[in-house]
Amino acid sequence: MTTPQALFGEMIEKVMGKTLAAAGYELQDFPMHQMRGLFLYHKTMPDGLSVFVEFQLLYYQGSVSRFRVNLLRNVGADARAEAAVKVETTLSRLLWDDFGVEQLGERDHWWQFNNPTELSYALLEAGKLTFGFGIPWLEGTLHPDDNTSGG
Repeated sequence: MTTPQALFGEMIEKVMGKTLAAAGYELQDFPMHQMRGLFLYHKTMPDGLSVFVEFQLLYYQGSVSRFRVNLLRNVGADARAEAAVKVETTLSRLLWDDFGVEQLGERDHWWQFNNPTELSYALLEAGKLTFGFGIPWLEGTLHPDDNTSGG
């Protein structure tokens, strides 16, 4: 029997897996994390820093489930190890606080879904924002002061 967490991981791979891989991100093999609904993609940058895109699922049987996207930067392969360069935020907080993009409606936005179709659309929306803002910000190619849209 496939768990909701495993189905979530499969859907991430179907919707964004090839694009993440093309950008140099690799799904880390952490079965215990994945069993809890955490799917972490890692990339080592040329300067030795590591950047991470993490999908975090909160599954609710018989109710609306949700996920969010976490963005992390650190040294080494441990995204959450204590280090002077450690950075951790959510995609929605980055958009809201740093870029002034308030299209999600709130700082602590979670994409909600009731079924696989809604999940795929939510992942598409999150993916566009991840590749438009999150990954370029993580990799240092996009900075909040680059935003010339007027807020």
